Amino acid sequence: MEETRPSSLDPLDCLVPTTVSMEGSGDGPLSGLSFVAKDLFAVEGHTSSFGHSRWRSTHDPAASTARVIRDLIDAGANLSGMAKMDQLAYSLIGDVGEGRAPLNSADPSLYCGGSSSGSASAVAGSLVDFALGTDTAGSIRVPAAVCGIFGIRPTHGSISTEGVLPLAPSFDVPGILAGDATTLAKVFSVITTQSSGRQTAHRVVMATDLFDMADRQTAQVGLEVGETIAGTTGHSLENIDTRAFSDSDVGAVFARLQGREIWEHHGDWVDDNFGVLDDDVRARLERCRSLSLDSERQPDADLEFMHEFRRQFAEVVEPGTVVVLPVVPEHGPRRTWTHQQSVEFRTGCLRLTAPAGMVGAPQVVWSTRIPVGRHIGIGLMTAPRGDHLLLDLLKDLSNDLPEIRN
Repeated sequence: MEETRPSSLDPLDCLVPTTVSMEGSGDGPLSGLSFVAKDLFAVEGHTSSFGHSRWRSTHDPAASTARVIRDLIDAGANLSGMAKMDQLAYSLIGDVGEGRAPLNSADPSLYCGGSSSGSASAVAGSLVDFALGTDTAGSIRVPAAVCGIFGIRPTHGSISTEGVLPLAPSFDVPGILAGDATTLAKVFSVITTQSSGRQTAHRVVMATDLFDMADRQTAQVGLEVGETIAGTTGHSLENIDTRAFSDSDVGAVFARLQGREIWEHHGDWVDDNFGVLDDDVRARLERCRSLSLDSERQPDADLEFMHEFRRQFAEVVEPGTVVVLPVVPEHGPRRTWTHQQSVEFRTGCLRLTAPAGMVGAPQVVWSTRIPVGRHIGIGLMTAPRGDHLLLDLLKDLSNDLPEIRN
């Protein structure tokens, strides 16, 4: 491990103030590729920031390196640095990390999305080939869509969380961001605990009502993606109403379940350091505190809702069913937005991202640049353990829709 200061290496403001690098093994399937890791993955001798300098100053250096980083190093990849992230990994905007917010090279008028903001910035700005992040409520998927890159939130439990700081472990997953679908799939194959067996697509569906939440251009690209996948797999494209597993109740229950776990794991530290946190993060942590004091009736009702939700989801999204859906509700988050606009964006995102989180299902993001000069991210979701199916479809899309990936 080599400790460095990022100032001369970091034109994107995407690395933490004191970062570390590690050389790969020199041999393996990822030989010659470089990556950054969100600064909640442990590296022996390095103290993670978890998005805030106070966390770093109140914790000791890691005694060992996270399993997933060790696997990447063994496979030949080079760790270039530790990436900035939003405070405690608890944001979807990308504006409340340590120091200046990372640059979004795809559109400098936007934040990178959170909480894996620095990871997305490094990939979008071509500083590295791929990046590690985490996704609890969208922290891989939103930055991928906002920064015009590829990403995967894998099936819950399919990548080791050893040495990864938790936010809400029932929903947390390490994920990957990359500039192309081939690299994304190659990295996933190195670090996943899943077998290499492939599911095959037997049904392709458009989440029509969810695209009603998005802008017209996103809906048009989503339809093109859906039709292309249907043609590639030899199936007709179906339209379905997904409100049974994507209405506002789903997002609200997810937020409550997540909030209780956040307080369980970090409440003591938050109480001791409450005043140093960003106002927006502090307000949501205050709600986490209140949720932890709920009577047993409300937590039990939320758990019952989640179990019923999973049952209904499984009826609609069987193995081999591919759901095409938007990732973000609008073109943002803009750096000029008011606090209320950011809140509305986050709420809209949660309706789109909560279903995969509630079920532990995989979702990938395919991004494209359209002629008006903006990037659009389209999500593909399937039943748990269908990760390889989605990654194969991403590679097919890159070959079949080259004219809008420019």
